Parts: sequence; structure tokens; C-alpha cells
Amino acid sequence: MKDNIKLRKFYVKPQLPAKLEPLNELSQNIWSTWDTDAYRLFSRIDPNLFRQSNHNPVKLLQIVSAKRLEELAQDKGFLYEMKSVQKNFRNYLSFVGQYTDEKDRKHDFPEDFRVAYLSMEFGLHESLSIYSGGLGVLSGDHLKAASDLGLPLIAFGLLYRYGYFSQKINLDGLQEEIYEENEWYSKPIEKLKDEEDQDLVLEIRVKGEAIKLKAWRINVGKIPLYLLDSNLLENSPKYRHITDYLYDAVTDTRILQEIVLAYGSIELLRKLQIKPSVFHLNEGHSAFLIIKRLKDLITEENFSYDEACELVRATTVFTTHTPVPAGNEKFDAKLIESYLGDEIRACGQDFNEFAQLARIKGDDAFSLPALAIRFSRHINGVSQLHSRVSQEMWHSIYPEVYEEEMPIQAITNGVHLQTWLSRRIIRLLDRYIGDEYRHRAEDPEIWRNVLSIPDTEVWEAHQTRKEQMISFMRNRLRQTLLHRGSSDSITKLSNVLQPDHLIIGFARRFATYKRGNLILRDKERLLKIINNPEQPVQFIFAGKAHPADSKGKAMIQEIIDFARLNHIEDKFIFIEDYDMNIARHLVQGCDVWLNTPVKPLEASGTSGMKAGMNGALNLSVLDGWWPECFSGYNGWAIDAGESVADPELRDRLEANEIYDILENEIVPLYYTRDQSGLPLDWIEKMRFSIYDVGKGFNIHRMLREYIDKFYIPGSLNGFRLKENEYENLHKLIDINNQIKSFWDRIRINDFQVNVYENKIIQNQEDLRFQATIDLDGAPAELIRVEVFYKYGPEHFELIPLDLVQKENNLGIFRGEHAVLGAGMQGFNLRIRPAPCCFKDFYDRIKWYY
Repeated sequence: MKDNIKLRKFYVKPQLPAKLEPLNELSQNIWSTWDTDAYRLFSRIDPNLFRQSNHNPVKLLQIVSAKRLEELAQDKGFLYEMKSVQKNFRNYLSFVGQYTDEKDRKHDFPEDFRVAYLSMEFGLHESLSIYSGGLGVLSGDHLKAASDLGLPLIAFGLLYRYGYFSQKINLDGLQEEIYEENEWYSKPIEKLKDEEDQDLVLEIRVKGEAIKLKAWRINVGKIPLYLLDSNLLENSPKYRHITDYLYDAVTDTRILQEIVLAYGSIELLRKLQIKPSVFHLNEGHSAFLIIKRLKDLITEENFSYDEACELVRATTVFTTHTPVPAGNEKFDAKLIESYLGDEIRACGQDFNEFAQLARIKGDDAFSLPALAIRFSRHINGVSQLHSRVSQEMWHSIYPEVYEEEMPIQAITNGVHLQTWLSRRIIRLLDRYIGDEYRHRAEDPEIWRNVLSIPDTEVWEAHQTRKEQMISFMRNRLRQTLLHRGSSDSITKLSNVLQPDHLIIGFARRFATYKRGNLILRDKERLLKIINNPEQPVQFIFAGKAHPADSKGKAMIQEIIDFARLNHIEDKFIFIEDYDMNIARHLVQGCDVWLNTPVKPLEASGTSGMKAGMNGALNLSVLDGWWPECFSGYNGWAIDAGESVADPELRDRLEANEIYDILENEIVPLYYTRDQSGLPLDWIEKMRFSIYDVGKGFNIHRMLREYIDKFYIPGSLNGFRLKENEYENLHKLIDINNQIKSFWDRIRINDFQVNVYENKIIQNQEDLRFQATIDLDGAPAELIRVEVFYKYGPEHFELIPLDLVQKENNLGIFRGEHAVLGAGMQGFNLRIRPAPCCFKDFYDRIKWYY
């Protein structure tokens, strides 16, 4: 048949024997890819085919032979195992989640409580190519954890025809990108149907033109993930291709993708008749949702602009994920006006005035994170350090408050245990701490017995998985060489990596700030470490560079050239086409996990968490999550360049520190064995790593923080505003208008305190304050008089002053507070609105000067 003849394709659904029908139910839910028993069940059908199908149960059932299926239908052992897995699955789906109130009482989630979660990418499984890296994998883990905890959450994203690229390394060591069309019929995904059992089609309008969208659903345990698809013949080509590629490089297409995500999600919610109580924007990509919600509230529900703004702010959660400028999306304002100007004017707003809400000081671009911050009551960074960096980065949005007061909290990321723990480690945890961690991993008490797991069992579990990882890497390398036609090297590399030698892993996106080539700074010294005949060291690298990032690609080439030129391709290797499958093998099999970002550009970093909870020891710059976990007993810190501004000197210092730690600590510790051949001191660190990372950085803990800090309070905010036909909302807007009318007339006449400038006092003393405020007829109960008291680099208190006397238009306010800590401290007086709209609480401030 000629290759250029185009065939009309159709799909034939496989017919399973009646006794095997439960396999259909199990294969259509992502739960089967992370549950160890379900994974083993599908692998039992045909291990080789399961690997060939990328561990995709749906694909496996399509390609396995009818003869094999008939054999399994008569296999009593298989049928028993299948029914057991099905029972576990249904028990899992029946789990009822709860939340804990401020008095530590447990409650079922309210019926009208539901979270809508929007993200541009979701990393659920290697067979679903709708993710590019850490952000997507975190989103996928977020949904899995929501399912584990029984959280009422629905998620929205885009269905990419090609997704992210497959990576191939050519003979020159350069990355090449290959885009392969997704075959959705062979994935655990289904189209949504309308009342007449036809494909559900949504419509949004952009620039007066209709864009038709199909909607698909992936079941992630108990959580539905809805994906929007513009690849319909009814659309013109410019709209049909909107959802072709993840993070399309064409600016107009990228804007359209983000409009489709926001506007399409709202339209689908209407079709499904679901009204979320809170919306979670995962990064700025989905910030156009704010404009859509404002317009609908104003034009369809007749709210005023101020009322709509307060409703949106009260019920919006925003997570910022990176301090790197390229990750914070912004566009030319004129371009945004061309797409959404009519939408904003429909809200009764001038576009240029509204665009000020999406700007930061010194930049006229329309910034999606800036818009999201101004319209979200609940905002977070993804680690303690990242939240502080974000407060500084976005301080110009609310310049009247101190950086430390910027309303950006810290909720440090976590990872989904069942997805990322090796089956060997899961068996250890089941045996020594029970299986409660599957639904309650956030409880620290559950993890205590990890520290009592015997040395031999920890080591055997790790070594077994390490050997499996090596076998997997050899096969991947062999496939790579066959693809390149390099048959001469296949024999040479068939025994690449040795299980009894130390293995260090580095796997992540190859961006310049991640410094994947820092280890090559002193090549001669590195070669001595690698080629030490008594204590050899091996390295595995993996990761993709963005197609437009020539420097990232050059880093990959430098790693490959170093191995080739020094004839160490058997122990210094690069694995191409990094995905979740490769990641799982690496984090479960490596001995050490290397991480070398430029501080503080690593917002969180979750690969080190995945490795650490499998017993790998982190060797990392103190950036992202690692400062919160590092104890000295569970890994090593790279900090020699922490206070160095010169990049060249910083890189040299930190590279030398890595070599020093390897030569003097890591390598000797690993190779020091007892009479039984066990590295007991190393195993002790492994135990602490599993305990510390598992206890503190599992995604159940992260999600509980979102629930307690954001989801429940955000929903309650919305419920309160809606009570009695929005009585509280109307009152709040009336008060806010009243405050606006008198705010410019209020003056601070005098401020007295018992501590004068540069006075030295004892820390047992109290600070006593008195302020005289010219109220000019304003109600005293509508303003808050307070002292901002800073008593450490990152510590402050807000001390309220009470009205003690009012005479004519003057109010006397007093308060006192004990001195906290020691050292240089400071304070100042300010006034701000009391009960008011959230934004005004940060915008409308007067300081005493």
C-alpha cells in the first residue's frame, strides 16, 4: 500500500470475555496506574506487552491476543486477583473525606462546597502526554491527593493533539524535537455526551467569532478532570489548532489557549450545572477566568463592578510557581485588548484603567500573575523560601505594606506517595507503619515507626530497585543506539552501570538556572572521582531543554561530549526523552540525588522529594523545599556560594564544594561496610531521609494546608457574602463607599511612644503607644489604628490601638505591647480601613511621617 494514500480511520473497541469485564472498569481510571495491586494485575496479563504499551491498561487490552484473554478468563487465580483489585477500587471510591475546623473537630465537606482547579498541564501518567514538567506533575499529584482525601474537586485543562515533544539526541549530541499525535482512543479518556448521546460541543466567542470546543473526561480516582479540545472541523484553521501543542510558542495561539481554558471551563460548568464554591488558579495561565467571572456576574446576574470584584476575590485561590521571569506570563496590553477589550468594556470598565490591575511598576505589559494576585484573597508560593521571594518580587502591587506583609503565604509542595514510592518501599511502609498513610499521610505520628525498619530490609529494598533501574536504563540506551544506527557501541554499553557502585542522579528540565553542567566545572577532578578504582562513582542525567533554549541544549551536549571524549559512557550517561516513567525509575533507584539551581530560582523542586522518600540522599543547593527538610542527618547541603553575587565565583565555589563533599563525605560513607557488607551509617541516613521527606513532604500534607488555609475559608467567605440574598456583600460595598468618601480627610496629628529614636531598653519593658487622629467626622469604628512592630529579619506584629477618648473630630487611640526578642528593632504607626474589601485593606494605608 502506498504511504501517501490517506485512509479514513475508525476505532474498533475490543470485546473482553464476560468474566474479564471488570478489567474495563479498572482500565478506565488512572487509579489503576498508581495502585500497586492494580498495576501488578495488568502486568500479569502480559508483562512485555504492558511495557510496550507504556504501562497503559487501555492500550494493553487493545493489543493483547484474544487467545490470551480466553486463557485468563479460565484462570481462577487471575480471576480471584482481579475481583480483589476491583473490590479495593470500589472501596477506595466509597471513601468519604472530611476537614478539620479551627477547634480540631472533624466534619464532612458541605454539600455546596466544591473546588474548581485550573491548570495548563497535568502529569498523570507517562501514557498521557499532556504535561511538560514539574508544574504538570504537581497538578497531577494534586488531583490524586484530592481523590485520596475525598476532597470535592473538579479539574479543568486542555486536550493537546500533540502535547509536549519527544526528545531525540542526534549523533552530535544535540537535542531534536519530535511531535507525535496522541491516539486518544487508546487512553483512559472519554468524550462527554449531550442529552441526545452526541458529542457535547461548547461554544465561546472571541473577537465576535465562535470557537467550538469538545469536552473530554479523565477519571483520576474520585476526581473528574475535564479537558477542552478545539480540534473540530466546524472551527476555522486558526481556531482548530489552538489545542495542538502544549505551551505553543506563537503568542496569539498562547493567548487563545488561555482564553479557551478560562472561558471554556466556565461554559462547561454551566452545562454540568456545577457551581464551585472556590476557584484555584494554578499559575497565571488561567487568570483570564477572572475576566470571565466578572463579566458574567455583571452582565448576567446584575452585580455592580465593585460587588463582582469582591465576590471574585473572596473565592479565588492563586498559586505562583516560579520566580523566573519567563515562567510568569505577560503580553503586550494592546494585544490583550484586541482579544478581551470588549469583555472588559462589557463590565463597564475602560480597558486602560482595568489593565492597570495587570501591571507592575516599571512594566506596561499585561501580567497574568499580577492580575491574579490583585483578584485573589488566597495566594501562595510553593515553599517557605519561594513565598518570601514572591513577596519581594510582587511587592510593587501593594507598595504601602512591608514586604513581609504581602498576602502571599507559603504552602510547600509535596508528592503523591503511591505514584512515586517503589513497590518495595510501599511494602516496607505497609508492614511497619500500616496502610493509614494512603489516606492520612499528613499525620506525622503515622511515620514514627519508619525509624525502626531494620537495616537489612531498607538496604535490600533499595538495592533490588536499583538493579531494576539499571536494567531499565540499559534497555533504554540499547534502544537509543539502535535508533541512531550505532550498533558498534551496543556491546560496549550492554553492561552500563554497576549495582554495587555509587549512582548519582540528576534529572530535570535543562534550563540555565538549574546548572545541569555545574558538575563539569573541573573535569579533571571529576574524572578522578568517577574513575577511582576502589570507590567508583557513576552518574545518570536526564531532562529536556525547551525547543527555543539553545543554552539548555548546549548543556545536554556538553554532558554527552564529556562522557564520549573521556570514554566513560558506561558510567556517565544521558538518558533521552525524560518522562514520568524514567523519572520513577531514577528517583527509586539512585543512591544520591543532585540538585544545583541558582538560589533562589528553584521555587520548590519535587524530584528531590520523590528521591528522598525512596531512600536516596539529597545533595542540593539550599533552595526551594530543601532548607525546610535538610537536617544534616538526611543528606548534604551546597551553600558555599550563598552570599556571593558574582556568578562566576559562585559557580566555582559551589562546584568545588560538590567535589569536596563527594570526596570526603559521600563516597567514603557509601563504601564503608560492616562484616555483612552493609553500609550502616549510610542506611541510617536513608532511614532519616524516608522519615523526614515522607512525613513532611507528602502531598496529603500540602493539600490539607490548601483545605485549611484556602479552600474552606474561601468557600466560607463566599457563603457569607451570599447570605440573605447577598445582604453582607451589599453592606460591605456600602461601608467601602463610605470609607472612600472620607478617607482623604483623615489625618494623623500626633504619635507618642515611651521609646525614643535609638534608645536602648531592656527586653522586659513594654512599648506604650498613643496616637491622635483627626477623624474629620468619620466614624472611628471604620478605621483601624495600629503599630507595625518589626522585631527580627522576618518577624513582625501588628499592634492594634483602641479608641479611649473622642473629642470633637479628634480621636485618642492607645495600646501597649511587650518587647519581643533582642537586637535592633523598629515600629511605626499607620491607619487603614477596618471592615473593608480585601484589596483596599492593602491599598488604602496611611503611615505616620
